[in-house]
Amino acid sequence: MNNKMIKWLFFDLGSTLIDESDCLEYRIQELLKQPHAPSRETLERRMTELASQNRLPHKDAAAEFGLEISKWPKHLEKLYEGVPELLEKLVDRYRLGIIANQSMGTEQRLVNYGIRQYFDIIMSSAEAGISKPDLKIFTAALEKAECIPENAYMIGDRLDNDIEPAAQIGMHTIWVKQASFSYGNLDLIQHKPDHTVDSITEILEYL
Repeated sequence: MNNKMIKWLFFDLGSTLIDESDCLEYRIQELLKQPHAPSRETLERRMTELASQNRLPHKDAAAEFGLEISKWPKHLEKLYEGVPELLEKLVDRYRLGIIANQSMGTEQRLVNYGIRQYFDIIMSSAEAGISKPDLKIFTAALEKAECIPENAYMIGDRLDNDIEPAAQIGMHTIWVKQASFSYGNLDLIQHKPDHTVDSITEILEYL
């Protein structure tokens, strides 16, 4: 593919630009404190199995074991190492956007992380009233960007939420195999990613 055609790069946030590993560890610890909780080994094994089915690892596992999920600890989120430097390199060649399932206040969180200035479009589910994998959130972002799908990449960690729907409407895709969804199963989606990387900074190899 000729990357000269690419005008826009759209990113997911959680487990793509934002490292949620401390948040997940907190949730696991809270699950294990509850009565009738399984062993950590059993819980983590089931989470891995669910991820390999392109399901929600901690939420679906908690439901199966009859456990209550604690509130997401946003204060434990942090950027993956190298993200600001990555965006600094990319913004010279592309326009950048966000397409993410997030609660209200996404823009302010990007300000707090020190990366708001890199993004021309922030399409967050809470503000947009549409959530991935609904194709409408992708088409809305592209319309705002005045960009056809073939001239854009979607970059994310989830095959079901990021890769499949974006590819379905004609966007190019990069699957970032970070965190829980790195166990995702390509056989369960119709549209395979154009590229697969093991960390967010590796996307530079393809852009």
